[in-house]
Amino acid sequence: MGLNLATMEKITADVQMNDLQWVEVGEGSYFKVLTVHEPTNTVAFGYKMDPGAPDFPSHFHICRAMAWTVKGWYGYRESEKPEESRITTGMFSYEAAGSFHTPFSDCPEGFQTVGIFEGDTEILLQNHAEADPSSERIGDLTVGDFIGWASGATHIVHRDGSITGSPTFKYDFTSGVNAFKV
Repeated sequence: MGLNLATMEKITADVQMNDLQWVEVGEGSYFKVLTVHEPTNTVAFGYKMDPGAPDFPSHFHICRAMAWTVKGWYGYRESEKPEESRITTGMFSYEAAGSFHTPFSDCPEGFQTVGIFEGDTEILLQNHAEADPSSERIGDLTVGDFIGWASGATHIVHRDGSITGSPTFKYDFTSGVNAFKV
């Protein structure tokens, strides 16, 4: 399968993460939505948990997830030795579609990651009531949720090809290589 450059997007964007506000999505859990690409069900985001925040809901991954921990640490309740299998500052984590886990952190400063979800459907995660994949499904995390949490600076490519958001810089290549648009 070729790249089909004639039909690819022609605008790239730089989003200043420090200019975005954290959006609380659960007690002590926050997202900053950097970019959403609806056609490929891909989102890039910042995520953090406050010190002492409750566990993030147990969830089943419909998507692939990648995260770089930039502060603190987190782990999974399902690990045989959760205290020894921490994902710490500077570590990169890949979570395969089909994985099930319950992220937690007892880190005194909480933790923060920068991540990417990439899915084959709009549903990214299925949240469950308990740390058991056969427990009651209590909700989904979707691409649409991230669009709802987005700020005016979030770069969003919609399913119809339209682009919204006002990132710090945009480069417009519709007129050829290296054309710049303010």
